[in-house]
Amino acid sequence: MARWGSRARRWLIVSAALVLSSCANAPDSATVTKGAAPGLTSTEVSVGALATMSGAIAADFAPIVSGVRAYLDWTNAHGGVNGRQVVLTKVADDGGSPSNNAVQARTLVQQDHVFAVVGVATAFFTGATYLARTGTPTFGYALENEWAGPANLFAAYGSEIDFSTLGPQIAYLAHQVHARSVALMAYNVPQSAGVCSATQGALRRYGIPVGYEDLSVPYGGDVSSDVLRMKAAGVDLVVSCMDVTGNVQLSRTMIQNAMTGASQLWLDGYNSATLAAYAPLMRNTYFVVQHVPFEAAAEMPGAFPGLSTYLAAMRRYAPRDIRSEVAMDGWLSAATFVAGLRAAGPHPTQASVVAAINRLHSFTGDGLMTPVDWRVAHTVTSSPACEAFVRTTTGPGGRAEFKIAFARGSNIWVCFPATRTSHLGRPVAPPTGSPGT
Repeated sequence: MARWGSRARRWLIVSAALVLSSCANAPDSATVTKGAAPGLTSTEVSVGALATMSGAIAADFAPIVSGVRAYLDWTNAHGGVNGRQVVLTKVADDGGSPSNNAVQARTLVQQDHVFAVVGVATAFFTGATYLARTGTPTFGYALENEWAGPANLFAAYGSEIDFSTLGPQIAYLAHQVHARSVALMAYNVPQSAGVCSATQGALRRYGIPVGYEDLSVPYGGDVSSDVLRMKAAGVDLVVSCMDVTGNVQLSRTMIQNAMTGASQLWLDGYNSATLAAYAPLMRNTYFVVQHVPFEAAAEMPGAFPGLSTYLAAMRRYAPRDIRSEVAMDGWLSAATFVAGLRAAGPHPTQASVVAAINRLHSFTGDGLMTPVDWRVAHTVTSSPACEAFVRTTTGPGGRAEFKIAFARGSNIWVCFPATRTSHLGRPVAPPTGSPGT
């Protein structure tokens, strides 16, 4: 999902494509042609992006390009990097097709001659093997562990995904809301069921009763029987490892069956558009967030200058996606690349940029996340694992809104050791350099 210094995890956004598609990865037989610094001139660095920009699932992935563009435009407005403008010259659209993703990855390298691929967001990153083999610096949003291992693949929060590190956070939420019985709901695909399955073990390890579970919910299927069984089991916290479609359907069914007192945790849906559309179904709903929550700028003025910079740049360059977590992944991806490009000096090569990033041991994306240690973050899960929590609430005039939950002053992070059980009432301190601490 290793984010924050070699600790791994990127909480999923499970899209319809992950549930409905049965496509296999396309074989990679392309010829590798490597240059020391393709896309580099005395005045410009040319980069590309690779995302699902069209088709039924584009909304889950396309905003990454907005975040990349905003960061690069902001960087260029402040002088660029070592005398060069960093320009997103090519956005490749895989249309949600696994085979096309691999083709587009090769096209970016062999035909478009980009220096780096900054902004990968797709359900099927089949181009990963090719990009790793060519040494192309690559940055983006990880759903699965195809990012883990290669030294030139940099997922926004770390390249190794470890679902188990979310378990203590969910146990903490159960502890905070005094849950007596927890339900776990997931689709029967690894990206969904894997999270809830790992959570199940953590809840039991912490002594939190699991009253009901269904880790094989059919996409779009009727969940009435699930809700009736939850109600019979006295469930008062529902953890959904599904996408927004599944979350909304589950919540609506809970209301229809008079199960309105339970808290919910959604792993997808933390955005203004979802809240505006489904506010009545999102009462008392919590979210775990890897970056500084968007609300921190208003709730804690001046405490998070990195977030203020992000919001200002997005308002100017990409206002439509300002509160998109996928756009935030794009911003962080571009920030990682620019940090490496700057550190590589006035005569960068692809290899020197990769090497420079892999020497960064406390990278926070300019103050937007707890530190990533890129010396180990490709393969290792480090400790402690940290998240911020937000919840839905009712603001002025009865308007639904998100607010940060469980903050202690400007310390918004809830952290637990990644390798041992600890007291739920006493989260450990976040790593040195974490924003807000």
